[in-house]
Amino acid sequence: MKKLKLNGAILLMLGMTGSAFAQNGFYAGASIGQTTIDACSGIDNCDDEDIGWKIVGGWALNSNLAFEAAWVDFGEVDGAIDGSKISAEIDGWSVAAKGTLPLNDQFALFGKFGMIMWDVEGGGAASGIDDDGNDPLYGLGAEYTFTDQLSIVGEWEWYDIDEDVDLFSVGVLYKF
Repeated sequence: MKKLKLNGAILLMLGMTGSAFAQNGFYAGASIGQTTIDACSGIDNCDDEDIGWKIVGGWALNSNLAFEAAWVDFGEVDGAIDGSKISAEIDGWSVAAKGTLPLNDQFALFGKFGMIMWDVEGGGAASGIDDDGNDPLYGLGAEYTFTDQLSIVGEWEWYDIDEDVDLFSVGVLYKF
């Protein structure tokens, strides 16, 4: 009996997923931009900027609400402490709710709120340092739609990872 209920639940979820695909609510994309990691306190010759990028997938429930998941690579911060070179790479998985305000058929503004599950790995004199955690993320952006399936986005995202991390990026979205 339990197997029957489990199979029924799985079939129901697959049916709902199929309906969601039929409504063209899924999208995927990629962005690249400038990352600033506010982690230079006490570090000599600190370089706290790098190229950041992300790969995103989402599901738009309607024209005003979507949910996104992304893999984000913030790049590296480096410098020196007492003459020894150190570095740290930061990346993580994020999930967020995205509220959109369409201004016309092509242009929309949006805001995001979610969480990032991040990981930091040290290099140089900081080798062996490995830290991780979960923290909030916030974002603001704009989207311009060229066709029913192709859009360009520009956004600013702020991640409250121990130290502030900002990502200003431009990317493309493909809607299925």
